[in-house]
Amino acid sequence: MALGVLAPVHAVFAASAPEWMRAQISAPLPEHDAETNAVMLFTETELTVQAQGKMKRLDRVVYKILRRDGERYGTVRAEYGSLNRITSMRGWSIPLEGKGYEVGKKEIVETSITDVDGGELVTDVHRKSLRIPAAIPGSIVGYEIEQELQPYAMTDEWDFQDTVPVREASYSVKLPPGWSYKVFWLNHPETPAVELPSGQSRWTVSNLKPVKLEANMPPWRGIAGRMVLSLQPPDGKRGGFQSWNEVGTWYLDLTTGRRDATTEIRQKVQELTASSPDALAKMRALAAFVQRDIRYVAIELGVGGVQPHSAAEVFAHRYGDCKDKVTLLSAMLKEVGIESHYVIINTLRGSVTAATPPNIGFNHAILAVQLPAGVDTATLPAFIAHEQLGQVLFFDPTHPLIPFGHLPGGLQANFGLLVKPGGGELVQLPQIARELNGVQRTAKLTLDENGKLRGDIQEIWMGDGAAAQRHALRTARQDMDQIKPIESMLNRSLTGFAIVKASVRNLRAMERPFEWHYTLEVDRYARTAGDLILVRPRVLGSFSTAFLETKEPRQHPIEFDALLRYSDVFEITLPPGYVMDELPPAVTQDLGFVAYRSSTEMKGNVLRYTRMAEIKELSVPVEKADELKTFFRVIENDERMSTVLKRAQ
Repeated sequence: MALGVLAPVHAVFAASAPEWMRAQISAPLPEHDAETNAVMLFTETELTVQAQGKMKRLDRVVYKILRRDGERYGTVRAEYGSLNRITSMRGWSIPLEGKGYEVGKKEIVETSITDVDGGELVTDVHRKSLRIPAAIPGSIVGYEIEQELQPYAMTDEWDFQDTVPVREASYSVKLPPGWSYKVFWLNHPETPAVELPSGQSRWTVSNLKPVKLEANMPPWRGIAGRMVLSLQPPDGKRGGFQSWNEVGTWYLDLTTGRRDATTEIRQKVQELTASSPDALAKMRALAAFVQRDIRYVAIELGVGGVQPHSAAEVFAHRYGDCKDKVTLLSAMLKEVGIESHYVIINTLRGSVTAATPPNIGFNHAILAVQLPAGVDTATLPAFIAHEQLGQVLFFDPTHPLIPFGHLPGGLQANFGLLVKPGGGELVQLPQIARELNGVQRTAKLTLDENGKLRGDIQEIWMGDGAAAQRHALRTARQDMDQIKPIESMLNRSLTGFAIVKASVRNLRAMERPFEWHYTLEVDRYARTAGDLILVRPRVLGSFSTAFLETKEPRQHPIEFDALLRYSDVFEITLPPGYVMDELPPAVTQDLGFVAYRSSTEMKGNVLRYTRMAEIKELSVPVEKADELKTFFRVIENDERMSTVLKRAQ
């Protein structure tokens, strides 16, 4: 049900609340449904550009809180560093009844950002937080933040669409004499600017629908409406980015001299590659060193947030962040005659697309390696044929568990900026075949007349699946710790089981598939009904999922992490004296983007169940959501089916 009603009149409001906030008391609420937690009544951004290339930015936001879950909009957070200084941060609340509140400098809590997954972080980026009192259902809360900016490039972004409805949003810019601007619109029709007498240019949009958050959707910021403003000074220098090539040139300048090798680096390269028979072996040896021996620690002070440290520093300290690891590996590869290039990328596929305006909205760096002539690419699926550079292999030295030649799922088919001599180029990274990601599971089991199941199981994991298994075992200290990943998986399929023994293979040999070998016992696996025994042929493992089982129709495409192939073969030797009475029907489903097939058969006294599930495309259009929902329902039904055995006469 869509609602679009006038806001109730507040009996008492804070006299100290600014006029732009008080004006929202009687403003009509934007269209929303009964589950909406809050609405954004008003937001405006005013950007003032100074002649010396600095900026001042003022942001104002007003929310109406509708439900208890919307109370979080009463907490304001903003990050700042050496290039953006927060000069003022204030907040107000206007409740339906009683006293209003104003909060400001004395109530601000400042914290450092010291948490980063996989390492320690030293940074000059900090966070200011402000909690606005009386942020309860029925209240109007608002805040304003003033900042002084000194950006790397004269560019600003206006993110006007949100995950809640927006009644009105505006953005204005005021330029010094002689300056000009260019705007890029994304996920929204271009809206012309209104030129104001004050010398400002203003854009206004209204009645924006919320971006609904759904499981397995693209990054919501990647599909929300946005405007990118690129500014140009009269001298043409240090302006905003007009093209991806300019972004690449800017980043290439930041890295000048950073990949110069030292005597110590050259000696290490010689040591690591002395026994390598060919170029591929040398690349693997150097990549493994940077992956395993260079600890992930980010030290990002000032321009260090985007500029890598020198290879000499990274090697000497034996730590660095993603761009530092790339820098060292590039320097080492250069010593064996192999050229390589930075690729800056966003780890959330869909944050940057072919239509995204040029910007520096990246959060990660990887390496593009120019493969020497004659290198066999059969074991190197993460490469493309580049018109200028030839065969280019993409590799992430930050990921400790993905072998050289492969890419983690989030980077596959993602768009990254290839920083090469002459500038930058937005390229789409390769997509790894589904045959190289997933699990192959085989089991030989025996069922006794009491319904107890026992037998041996082998699992062969590849791609992201293998990396996940290895990651789960990184902190295992005892044999009991090692079987926890298997126990967790079995708990979703079985009750009353015991793992008699278990072992792993290729735990540290990342270039090979990871393997589990274990022996399983399950009491009362089969169910009896008189002279009948019911046996579920799908013993363990599940490919079904319920994320599409929602009340509301799907709004966004469905995104998978990576292409995948999942296969099971279960052979169960049955107790003597029983024959097959009923087998589950075979299943065949192929929608083009996903596929599934299974079959159950009896060969003598052996019940054999086989199946294969495949994800064949990374993205499924929203129009296909109902088909995909039915697809997973078919799988769930197949996974529950039982074979009926009866006692022989």
